[in-house]
Amino acid sequence: MVKLLNVYLNTVDQTKQDYHVRVYEERINDVCAVYIDGFSNRPLDSDLGAAIEFTIEDVKSWMADFRHSEYWCRPEFGTDFKDIPNETQGLVYEKNDGTYGAVLPVVSEQYKCVLSGCSEGFVQAKLFSWFEKMNTCKGLAFAWAEGANPYELIEKCAEVCLKLLNNGCRLRKERRYPEIFEYLGWCSWDAFEIRVDETGIIEKCREFRKKGIPVKWIILDDMWAEVRDFYNMTYRNRSEMFRLMHSSKLYSFKADPKRFPNGLKACIEKVNEFGIKVGMWHPATGYWAGVSPDGEIYRDYKDLLIQTPQGTFIPTYEEGKAYLFYSAFHDYLQSCGAEFVKIDNQSMTRRFYKGLAPVGKAARQYHNAIEASVGRHFDNRMINCMGMASEDMWNRNISPISRCSDDFQPENREWFSKHILQCAYNTLIQGQFYYCDWDMWWTDDSQALKNSVLRAISGGPIYISDALNRSNADILRPLVFEDGRILRCDRLAVPAKDCLTVDPLTSGRIFKLQNMCNNCGIVAAFNLSEENKPVEGSISKTDVEGLEG
Repeated sequence: MVKLLNVYLNTVDQTKQDYHVRVYEERINDVCAVYIDGFSNRPLDSDLGAAIEFTIEDVKSWMADFRHSEYWCRPEFGTDFKDIPNETQGLVYEKNDGTYGAVLPVVSEQYKCVLSGCSEGFVQAKLFSWFEKMNTCKGLAFAWAEGANPYELIEKCAEVCLKLLNNGCRLRKERRYPEIFEYLGWCSWDAFEIRVDETGIIEKCREFRKKGIPVKWIILDDMWAEVRDFYNMTYRNRSEMFRLMHSSKLYSFKADPKRFPNGLKACIEKVNEFGIKVGMWHPATGYWAGVSPDGEIYRDYKDLLIQTPQGTFIPTYEEGKAYLFYSAFHDYLQSCGAEFVKIDNQSMTRRFYKGLAPVGKAARQYHNAIEASVGRHFDNRMINCMGMASEDMWNRNISPISRCSDDFQPENREWFSKHILQCAYNTLIQGQFYYCDWDMWWTDDSQALKNSVLRAISGGPIYISDALNRSNADILRPLVFEDGRILRCDRLAVPAKDCLTVDPLTSGRIFKLQNMCNNCGIVAAFNLSEENKPVEGSISKTDVEGLEG
């Protein structure tokens, strides 16, 4: 069980204030909610306002799902609490007696909580607001539970926390999965990158028709819109392309007139003639470096933007103004015939809104704005992307789908192992709130069969990103019906119980994903040995949670 050891506040001058703070617990339906209640006469440090130190008895091994970059999470495995990474957003552990436990830190209106190991061998729950005008730290910090079923423990923790926070965020089972994502899709990114144009899109649609591949939706990805920073620019490799992308700004909401000379609406109408619907990609920030101060958007909507300390113009976090910005963008996309959006670059609270409002308030307001616009224009059909920070995870009320891994990398076995681990273990935590998108993939590279198995068992959308003339219908046929409907499992794929807290790269054991479909158990087994050595293990019906008979 979790044993609380110490609690303290931390002021802006880094002095610990431990005289006006307490920590207490409340047990609800076998879940223990841990609260903090503290006050300081001096402002609390915005990066570490408070900390709760605790230990857990008789732990054999653990898996920490932590934020390894600004946008993404991945698992870490261990046996010593001091090795728990900073910014851990969910912890699952196995005890010596074979039972399990889960610790789930939350994001409230004013504070974000994450876990971290300490050199002394205990766990620290860190709370911070990213806002310097806070003298109090009060509210729910995290929840924990122990028992025989680790999957139920995580779900119960999430359910109890959401009820206590009462902020409108929902469990995945309370969200509606969009019908359009019951069908096979394709994304333009790997085929055309930032030079995507109407000619290439229509040529790819012809390829699908010729090969009998029943793609029913596509995403026009980065970057279909007017970004004048691209004009007259060249690049010799992907590194230079990415530097250009991330230094470029959105000029207008409209499609680039050079690459879409007939306009976005005309392009979408041509795609629709193939029986294919179109979704549009865009970053939450406009483009990677925001909005151009020389462009149409700035001219018409500058009152809805803020300038960051880096000089970037992006939409404000304030809900009313942010809604007007996204609604104007989505008005245009809807008028052109777009059916949904994929919104990228979402974990931006720390980068751009730090110091403007407490973390939960800032994240909630801009997510409310995005979701209100997507609800009005696209009936909530949206894929969230680059948004795995817990302030994003705990503050979207309606949108159903969120990416759960770094970007797809073709022809790369090492990446495949990292990818499957990210998707599988991130789903344990993020999957309590969202259907998980395991990203696009290629049908004609050496990893294609393995990638097809992953998408088949994932329980989320299935979409490919092959270049022109490279889509392989044979790889896709086991995944889809003739009308394009995918064979989607009934829930989300997660690791089998005996894989939960051991590192598949070094354990010498097979790695197993488990799911169900029509009351049938499904197990996908992989050799993920980082030394490419043979691995051992067994597969049985007990690997599938809830399988009877």
